[in-house]
Amino acid sequence: MEPLIAIKDLIVSLPPGADRAHAVDGVSLSILPNEILCIVGESGSGKSLTAHAIMRLLPRGVSASSGEILFEGTDVLRLSPSAMRKLRGAGVAMIFQDPMAALNPVVTIGKQITEQIRAHRAISEKAALEQAAGLLAEMGLKDPKALLKSFPHQLSGGQRQRVMIAMALSLSPKLLIADEPTTALDVTTQAQILKLIKRIQTERQMSVLFITHDFGVVADMADRVAVMRHGRVVEEGGASDVLGDPKHSYTRALIAAVPRGESMLQPVAQDAPLLSVKDLAKNFRRGGFFSGASAVKAVDRVSLTLSRGETLGIVGESGSGKSTLARCVIRLLDPDAGEMLFDGADIAHMGERQLRPLRRRIQMVFQDPFSSLNPRQTVGEIVIAGPRAYGEDMKEARSRAADILRLVGLNPETMHRFPHEFSGGQRQRIGLARALMLKPDILIADEPVSALDVTVQAQVLKLLDDVRQQMNLAMLFITHDMRVAAQVCHRVMVMRHGQVVESGPTREVFAAPSSEYTRSLLAAIPGRGKLASV
Repeated sequence: MEPLIAIKDLIVSLPPGADRAHAVDGVSLSILPNEILCIVGESGSGKSLTAHAIMRLLPRGVSASSGEILFEGTDVLRLSPSAMRKLRGAGVAMIFQDPMAALNPVVTIGKQITEQIRAHRAISEKAALEQAAGLLAEMGLKDPKALLKSFPHQLSGGQRQRVMIAMALSLSPKLLIADEPTTALDVTTQAQILKLIKRIQTERQMSVLFITHDFGVVADMADRVAVMRHGRVVEEGGASDVLGDPKHSYTRALIAAVPRGESMLQPVAQDAPLLSVKDLAKNFRRGGFFSGASAVKAVDRVSLTLSRGETLGIVGESGSGKSTLARCVIRLLDPDAGEMLFDGADIAHMGERQLRPLRRRIQMVFQDPFSSLNPRQTVGEIVIAGPRAYGEDMKEARSRAADILRLVGLNPETMHRFPHEFSGGQRQRIGLARALMLKPDILIADEPVSALDVTVQAQVLKLLDDVRQQMNLAMLFITHDMRVAAQVCHRVMVMRHGQVVESGPTREVFAAPSSEYTRSLLAAIPGRGKLASV
């Protein structure tokens, strides 16, 4: 069978001054009709630039300097701009990683879909809108006619991703490129999107090029797999062969880094709890001038305890209230009701003057390390800012900063550098170092690995657990991923709609979940039971 697309000796060159000459270095791949090829690798492996080269959407200064990309025998690298525009959408379409960034925030969903349809087909506005509504219904979205009038910010992440898929399918392409389409989604939403792409691929007999860093996703999606590292393909083969018997050491490392959702931690002996939360409540008001205001119970009478040396996982989807709960515990938000006893003192309604000496004892590591670090400050300034605010001597603070940076696996000699000069995993380590500088008793980790590659994720999770043991910290770990919770949490508390639906030792909850919602979270783990032990 002739391949739908054949990439031959592709070289994508980077601009002068980059860390290497070629982002993609001599890659050859093919995709057959009605086949799903997954390209898997870490950030910087060249997988996304390979996909963008097919669409001729490479960033400024980056170019496909050599090789061929044959789509049905025609080299797309040598097509004229007008011919390439005709190919995009009708021949090859793409789903991007961040739908919010890919959608126009000031144009309705209906206008964005119909604009693409009418650019390629002689069709009326009314007919295009009817086609768009049908596509949204095919994506499983309710009330598609109302959605056509909505703006991107009015939709959830999962809804926006479904809209992106609908747009990509609007011209019935032969090849669909999905570039990390589920990375930013909750596990249950991720499972729905993966199932949707698989179903549509089968029904439409399309080929799919699926880009991911997660072998769990590969196990659920791929017919064939290509593993990329430093711009080159290091292993390629059928999905069952690569997943069941990986040959290359890098492939084995990627598979080994995928959390399996199997808890190995025994519960910590419960001494007098360091933190005791009882019937905590936090409400938000929504609505405005033209619609009646209503209260949303973000946290609804939640109780928990946390002891020294213990990690308690708070698990749930977006909107479950888990991050709001964490922000109440650290008093970034003021709870509306309930009590929070920290080392015997009720901090739930404590005034700022009383609270200030206690703040240094509860620290937080945030989900997005780049937005939580001041881009204008050096790493040294960021890490010592907390102790300096509490009056610590500059020389002593810098000396301790060097020790803490070593503890989190960073070279103290990098203190003069700025956050943008570090990778995502390194920035997360900087955020952890900043929190540890204040010698906290409780560390709150709010989705600290959700944006990281699986190998970096595994390193950060191990680091967090090592630091907990060395410093005898109590840790509140917020996550939507049951696989991650299993790896570092002694106990888990599952939240939904602001309430606790299940809690207990991690091993017990995973082995015999009592809640249907918990079972659905476990069932959504990608690739569960399909990966080789390496």
